Amino acid sequence: MAGSIKIQHGGTASTPQAGFSTLWVRSSDGEFYYTKPNGSSEPLVGATGTAVSYYGNFLSTVSQTNAGATAANAITYNTTDLTSGVSVVSSSRITVANAGIYNIEFSAQLQKASGGDDQVDIWLAKNGSNVANSNTTIMMHSNPGYEVAAWNFLVQANAADYYELYWSSADTTAQLHAASAGTSPTRPAIPSVILSVTQISAA
Repeated sequence: MAGSIKIQHGGTASTPQAGFSTLWVRSSDGEFYYTKPNGSSEPLVGATGTAVSYYGNFLSTVSQTNAGATAANAITYNTTDLTSGVSVVSSSRITVANAGIYNIEFSAQLQKASGGDDQVDIWLAKNGSNVANSNTTIMMHSNPGYEVAAWNFLVQANAADYYELYWSSADTTAQLHAASAGTSPTRPAIPSVILSVTQISAA
């Protein structure tokens, strides 16, 4: 199926405003798109039963060590589980192909090999710059000091924007810890980090 309709923008019945949007169906996959009066086109998210939103699920199967007591460590991913319109570029850049509001949610297995208490800070960056007010501190206790960091960020992105998660710790033994599958009982491997990204709105 293919075709289009024009939708008038603004105005009233007696004084219509110039400019139309075009709603059309892409013949290759049957998805709805709309073209704005300025000529830009976007998918009409949720207009078909197949593409409700864009998403990605990624993880790392290796431990990620601390580069130094004052280092900002970019969290990296080496495995893609599911993806549509979201990708990881250069191991750490969470890149969206389409504009919209996205939920970025992660969990990280923290671990340290020293005694005492030490903190780990985790924050978000957008297009290479830190996002204001995005940092959170987790406190790790003694050795082996396992903790889980898990929360989410809600962001408004333009097409081709990328996001990165960073972490730091003054304890150079701190790491994002991955572990192999266990036995007695049999249980899955532990990724050092799991990341889920979901578009919740095209606005």
